[in-house]
Amino acid sequence: MNKQSANITVIIPCYNVELFINSCLDSLVNQSCLPKEIICINDGSTDNTGDILNRYANLYSQIKIISQPNLGVSAARNKGIAAASQEYVMFVDSDDMVNINLFHEFQSTLKHTPELEVFYFNYTSFKDEKKLPSSASQSVITSPKKYFNTGINLLNFLLENENYSGVTWLYIFKRCLFKVNFTGRIHEDHKVSLTILKNAQISCYFMNKLAYMHRNRLFSLSNQYIDYYNTCILKKVLLDCFETIKKLPISSNAKNNYFFRMNETYLELLLNSNNNYSTLERESIKKELGLLKITIRMHKNNKRRIIQNICYTFKFSKKNKCSIGTKLVLLKYAISRKHPYINTNKEHFYYSTLSQF
Repeated sequence: MNKQSANITVIIPCYNVELFINSCLDSLVNQSCLPKEIICINDGSTDNTGDILNRYANLYSQIKIISQPNLGVSAARNKGIAAASQEYVMFVDSDDMVNINLFHEFQSTLKHTPELEVFYFNYTSFKDEKKLPSSASQSVITSPKKYFNTGINLLNFLLENENYSGVTWLYIFKRCLFKVNFTGRIHEDHKVSLTILKNAQISCYFMNKLAYMHRNRLFSLSNQYIDYYNTCILKKVLLDCFETIKKLPISSNAKNNYFFRMNETYLELLLNSNNNYSTLERESIKKELGLLKITIRMHKNNKRRIIQNICYTFKFSKKNKCSIGTKLVLLKYAISRKHPYINTNKEHFYYSTLSQF
């Protein structure tokens, strides 16, 4: 009996993932509703990734392989989009896994709403050393779905409920919505995701955390290339995104949450980068990140949870090896709830640290 199929092109950038690509591809070729096309871009791998891809391509007709020099995730995704033939597109990271029933849920949604343009879903994150339960990628994932008449309304809902993520592997979207290329090697998703949602009409949010399993590993593509050049690209991308968010017809709370999360992403990246910061500069980044994280906690819960904020301050300071001066600034803020230089009581204040670092 032939399986049902979905008009989806799955695009997978691959670089030195011989330990993970099998489980990724298995989760796709064993879907209860098969994608019609799987494009694997071998991005100059130097291990056995290429051999594994060839073996799967010989077994499954829907798998196509494109090889290129090591140009990075962005170039690989751009090439995959250019080669895609199906109406809908999904990006998958080569060390992740997709629940084998996800495309069935998508196809059911499409049957119910044929004008669907964006299908957004939740995910579960796990580390290398922590294995998921064997049933996780094969579980039945029937869950509530929420529909929106525009992608902007979906974006507003996700930001209001703090469920938004700029990563593009949380979407299945119409290929015609892809109107901006990926840039840079890291965190290249943000502008693309925002552009897709800004231009989309009928959208659906599938609320199930087992729809996609994201492997958080030290040497993934997202954790490489953190140098000055790429942090500058991220800064430019986020500045463009901030200007877009300011103009969108979404709530002040949604805008605040977007600014909070993207600044948090930027500062954490700076701390983990290869940039040659002085001790004083690095300490300034730690202080700003600590102030931001406390602000997010306060913004999320309006009650004066002073004890919890103090405990969090000690935890943050220990993890990031903060100086005594930084600890005192964070503790004062946690207790007084008065930011050193920002009026956080405003309805919206466009919190941004990008001009400082």
